[in-house]
Formats: sequence, structure tokens, C-alpha cells
Amino acid sequence: MRFCTCVLNFRLRLLLAWGIALGGASSTLTGEELHPQDGPHVDIRIFIDAEAVVLQLEMNLVFLDYLVDFPREEPARISSVEWPALQPALTEFFEQSHPVRINDQRVLPEVQELQINDPDLALLPLFPISGEQGLRKVRFKLVYPVSSMPTKVEIAWTTFPPDILTDLVNPPPLDLAAELDAEGVRRPLLFTVDEPGLTWTALGESIDARLLDVPVSVVEPGSQVPVLAIGLFVAGGVVVILGIVIGRARGSAIPIVAAAGIEGVLLIVGVAVLFGDVGTVAMGGGLRPPDQTEAEAIFRPLHSNVYRAFDYVEESDIYDALDRSVDGPFLETLYRTIFRGLVMQEEGGAVARVTEVRPIEIEVGDIVMQAGQDGLVRPAFTVACRWQVDGVVSHWGHSHERTNEYFADWDVVDGPDGWQLTGAEIREQDRLEEDGHVEVGDEFEI
Repeated sequence: MRFCTCVLNFRLRLLLAWGIALGGASSTLTGEELHPQDGPHVDIRIFIDAEAVVLQLEMNLVFLDYLVDFPREEPARISSVEWPALQPALTEFFEQSHPVRINDQRVLPEVQELQINDPDLALLPLFPISGEQGLRKVRFKLVYPVSSMPTKVEIAWTTFPPDILTDLVNPPPLDLAAELDAEGVRRPLLFTVDEPGLTWTALGESIDARLLDVPVSVVEPGSQVPVLAIGLFVAGGVVVILGIVIGRARGSAIPIVAAAGIEGVLLIVGVAVLFGDVGTVAMGGGLRPPDQTEAEAIFRPLHSNVYRAFDYVEESDIYDALDRSVDGPFLETLYRTIFRGLVMQEEGGAVARVTEVRPIEIEVGDIVMQAGQDGLVRPAFTVACRWQVDGVVSHWGHSHERTNEYFADWDVVDGPDGWQLTGAEIREQDRLEEDGHVEVGDEFEI
């Protein structure tokens, strides 16, 4: 009965808020402007390591009431008398409705660190529909113990409350933003009715395994010249000529016969050296500059790997991954500018995760051979590239997406560690969801 009263009160507030919206009140905020947003929400963070698979959940009481039948005296509060019954209710629900399999084995959760917040009631105007029930949140961890680092984790999520901010009359199921933290990499997720869970497979700790392969420069083999054999053959010919000249001058055949014997020995040795590949010297060849198609095939994975490096959580891992694609002097600048570009100031400094990088136009410029820092002559080229970057940040259980478009000139050089980016000059920069062009200064986001 108390649960029904809770739902009834929620529906009354829903109708009230709907009436205000239809009345055209000037103070009414849209769903995009509400931070935090009204209605049910849950913040989902998933951690996978060698000790446990952990789901860290933070949900308001509106969302909680869609999970479990948890009657209470006041819908917006949980009293100290009611509190002890919450943990077993959550444990039973997740055991039955949200199964987790680790290495193809069903594992049951332990509910840990269950707590409830004391919200700032000054935020109540942001919750015209759910009131204090939407502002008050419970936080807990579902811990699934493991004995070693899992190779496969399957998480089923089956609870999708109505998205009342999208449509008050006929609300669709709420899409749930989440984040996965595993193997040092953090990436955004989205649980939906069509894709209601996660199947994660270990890739290993290697940074190289997470980056796209970059083609290596073509090395022309050059010509193999049998210098020693040629020298022996020439020497034999010279000996024969000298024997003939001396024999004629003396009127004797002995010098000619002796020269022929020496020439025969040199010929036999020369043939043996030739077939034994002794004294062969490579001439010509070496690194060949790429053509237009090959240069583009080199640039694409290099450019993509720059953003893949920012999937890592630790700064040292980001630097290590960037070092595979970026030359040392340029690395610090690139790290600083891209990181600043991923920070969403409007979300309190939250860091957006890159979901996709799309090259729109790639034009390879000059392809040259130039002296490298090691003194060797190496191929290099320039690229003019226009591309788009999709980013997403999870905040209060929902996600914000944005897309930026850039145009820049890039320098690419084949160094001792393979092809790397050595510089960039931004030409254009636009936030696609906003009108107008963004002016570019010396500092830039990439």
C-alpha cells in the first residue's frame, strides 16, 4: 500500500509539471538545461580487475522504486528503521534480475558500502516532477569476487524506467549512460532496451595491442654486385693480356702458357666466389618515399591512435600510448591541447571520452626525403586533414554528446621508431551543434 501511495504521489507531481509546461511558464527549463535532470536516474560505473568485478551504482529514490518494492513511510526519505531492509532487497533483486557471468560462470554479488546522501534542498526547483524523491540518492557497490583477472565478463541490465523528460505523455524507456574501467582503459557505455548489457573480453595489458597498426616504410633491396668475383675475372683477363704481350716481345710461348694457367685459377676462384655469394656488395636501394595512397594509409592509423591514447586513465599510460605515434618534442603540446579539448567546462571539468574519430577529407601534400635527427635521410610528407570527433561525458546518470570538426596541416616523418607525427597547425575549428565559426589562435584543441 505504501509503495502504491509513493507511485501515486509521483504521478500527481508528473501531472502538475505537465500542466505547468502546457501553460507556457517562462521559468520552465527544458530537459537539456536541467543539471541535474529530473525524473529517475542512475550513475553506473563498472570496474574490472584481478580482485573483483564491481558495479558502483548511485541512483535517486525514483529509480530505486523501479528496481525494488521498498515501501516506506515517506516516499522521499528512508528512515533508520527502514534502512536495514534495503540491502537484502537490493541483493535479491540483482541476483535474480541482473545476472553477471564471469568466464562463463554465474557469480552472485555482495552489496557493499550502502549509503544515502543528505541532498542540498536548494536544488529542489530543478525537480518539479519528482521533488525530493528525485534529489535524494542511495549509493552502493555490487562486488563480484574473482581469483584472477577475468578474460570475459557478461553483465545483463534489465531495468529501464520511463524517460519522462523526453515525453511526458508516452515516455520511452530511459537510456542509461555508464562507464567501464578495465585494463587501465576507461570508455563510455550506453545501456538501452535494444542493447541491455555488456560483454567484455580482455585484450591484455599491451598498449600496442590497443593501437592500430601503422605501415612501415618500403625498403628497396637495391642491386647485389659481386665485386670480388668481378675483380678476379678482371685480374685474370689482365694476366692473359700481359702474358701475350710479354710472350710476343720475347718470341716465347712460355709467358702465354703461364698467364693462361694463372687466369684459369683466377677464373675458378671467381666462379666459386660468385656462387658462394662472397664479396657481394649491395648498391642503391634503401628507404623509398611512399606514394600518395601509401602516405594516406600511414596517416590514418597514426591520427586515430592519437585519440585512442586518451582512452587510458593514468597520465603515464596516455603518454606511453602517444609516444608510439608522436615525436618527442611534439608530444607534450599534443597531450596538453587534446586533453584541454576533452574537458567539458560546462560539466564542471568532467573529461569527455572519445567515441569516434571520422576523417572527412585527407589530402597528402609534399613527399620528400630529408635528413633525420640521426643523420640518415628519411622520407617525410605533409597532410591536410579535416576530421570530426565525437565525445561523450556521463553526468548524473545521463550522457552529454558533442561533435567538433577540425581542419589542420600535419607533418609526418619516418624516424628511428617508425612513422610519427611531428607537428600540426590548426586551420579551422567548429562545434557542430553551435552556429558560427570558432576563431583559432595559437592554442588549439585537436
